[in-house]
Amino acid sequence: MKLGTLPRGLAVAAVAAVTVVPLAASSASAAPAAPTAYAMFGSAKPLVWGGSSGAVGSLHVPFVWGKTNNAAVAKSESKLTDPNESLKPLSGSDIAGLNCPAGFDEKSCKDPFFPRAQADHTGPDAGHAEMAASFAGPDGKFPGSIRAVTDCAGNCGPQVVHTFGNGAAPAGGLTGYVSVGSSSGSHDLSIDDKGRLVSLAKSQLDNVHIGPLDAQGNSPVEFSSLVTTAQAIGAGAENSKVGKADVRINDLRILGSAVELTPAGLRLANAGPSDQEAYDGAKALVKRLKDERGIVLETPNFDAQVTKSPAHVAVDTLGLRITFQQAVGSVDASALAYPLELGHTTAVVAALDAPGRTMNVNENGGGVPTVENNPQAAQPGPGPADAAGPSHGRTNKGQPPTPSTGSAGKDLTPPSKPGATQPPSTPTATGQPATTSTEVGTPAPTSDPSQLGNGSDLETLPSLRDVQDKLGLRGARSVSRAFGAFLGLGLILPVARFLIRRLG
Repeated sequence: MKLGTLPRGLAVAAVAAVTVVPLAASSASAAPAAPTAYAMFGSAKPLVWGGSSGAVGSLHVPFVWGKTNNAAVAKSESKLTDPNESLKPLSGSDIAGLNCPAGFDEKSCKDPFFPRAQADHTGPDAGHAEMAASFAGPDGKFPGSIRAVTDCAGNCGPQVVHTFGNGAAPAGGLTGYVSVGSSSGSHDLSIDDKGRLVSLAKSQLDNVHIGPLDAQGNSPVEFSSLVTTAQAIGAGAENSKVGKADVRINDLRILGSAVELTPAGLRLANAGPSDQEAYDGAKALVKRLKDERGIVLETPNFDAQVTKSPAHVAVDTLGLRITFQQAVGSVDASALAYPLELGHTTAVVAALDAPGRTMNVNENGGGVPTVENNPQAAQPGPGPADAAGPSHGRTNKGQPPTPSTGSAGKDLTPPSKPGATQPPSTPTATGQPATTSTEVGTPAPTSDPSQLGNGSDLETLPSLRDVQDKLGLRGARSVSRAFGAFLGLGLILPVARFLIRRLG
């Protein structure tokens, strides 16, 4: 063997090792993929008043919600209901010009019309589900619409099922309590071009008047528009999750005086000599509103709108909360036990880089989003938690509602402490690990692999020996060692011959 052939062999082995690197880099730099375990949730409730069915008048508002997860189970719903979320049929001129471009059959797209659209997706196969309907209303001036969509091009689960919906409702009111010019809500669950999961929910109310009119025809509380937005963004890494909440109220007036909502609270719009006087003036108006009209007004707690943990981020945005202490006209007194919530939006993203796990987000009986982290492998088809939509905090008539962790008032769950972890899952009677459930605002399971169950719950990384075998590096190393031996022997023999000849 010639010496010139040795570097050639080494070069071949080196090239084989180097060419592996670009292949790995190119696969990692391909289209962004979702985390191996994730769930998203979004909801928009422009106006909620539990127990208000006995109030005089007619008011319909949209309730929109949706969720999707890595088990490829996605749901979206949009409906127009009473403020207590009672679904009732619409008929007559209220649904003039009814049109159902998607999902509704002839039997359901007619008078009376149940304004509810649902879309579902289950499994890895591609699919598009959609229901949509709209109407112009009396004289074309009172339009409404509902739409719910789930969509996936294939390989669903690893690829996020895009889930979204929206709804809009016409003007209406409950005499003596609230009147609304129009209302709308929407949610959108998707993944951006950076591989981050995005949950976005938005609510809007226009031309709202609250409380009975005075002698001059003015309402105790009124505003031209209230827009609330909740956005949650995150990926599998612990430090990747962020939340954004936004509340904007235009032309807000209390007892005829213009006020502004700021993170520090309400202040008079026409500020006095100092900011302190502006805030003190607004506080005096709120006190008069309670003492003279029996209306308690609560503003958002901006510090409690976003909660985070290693596993999830949740945004719960609430515009205003009104509690009526005095009955007006013919109304069931039990309705007064429930606060009137204006502009409530919620967005949740839960994500972990943990293969073999499933996650889900539901709302409990008080309307509080709950993150479920299941250490078992994903199973096809919806589970029991997916059988029905969220309850939005409804309770039996006459019973006070369960306190929620909304962003108004002081009865709010504090943000989670960074780094806090849950105890390991306790096996059930079947011997399988139990599902870990975490309410938004409490510590969620850590993404530390040592805390994610036993070794069977995670894919084991290959050993260095296995990697070398697959890439051919161990063979190349052996060859290089052999070539080194040949090289050493080829140099020693000629030197030995030379010394023998000279000394002999």
